[in-house]
Amino acid sequence: MKNKKIQNIALSGLLSAIAILIPLIMPFKIILPASTYTFASHVPIFIAMFINPSVAIMVTLGSALGFFISFPFIVALRALSHLSFVIIGSLYLQKHPLNTLKSSLLFNIVIGIIHALAEFLMVVFIMRETLTNQILAQYFLFLGIGTFVHSFIDFTLSLSIFKAIDQN
Repeated sequence: MKNKKIQNIALSGLLSAIAILIPLIMPFKIILPASTYTFASHVPIFIAMFINPSVAIMVTLGSALGFFISFPFIVALRALSHLSFVIIGSLYLQKHPLNTLKSSLLFNIVIGIIHALAEFLMVVFIMRETLTNQILAQYFLFLGIGTFVHSFIDFTLSLSIFKAIDQN
């Protein structure tokens, strides 16, 4: 039991360090008026979700810290909103491992929807005073659909990495 705790602390630290560094040094970023996309920014979080909820939460907080350091405040708050899908997803994965392509795909879609909805609602809440129908439509397109696609790609990459390194 003690070795597992030490392993979880080490994995939390390693994945958090990667999660902090990605927004700081990743050269592949798309920055649009309504949103930003940083390639592979969710990979440490998704890998942590496969380990356990406490590791996933710690890595998500580390990721949010990386975005607080390197992006505008609203982008950092979007990163903090990841706690919504991380908690739900990691708790689900504790009881339902993804053993088939169908279960992986369905999980990816559901997590992507929760992820996109959380980011969309975070930005709408923060920007509620200045929202117009046109801005709301842009947020839906870029934060809703764009985040879903970004999440889908990063989860697929994370699942491949996790399966390649999983020793269990």
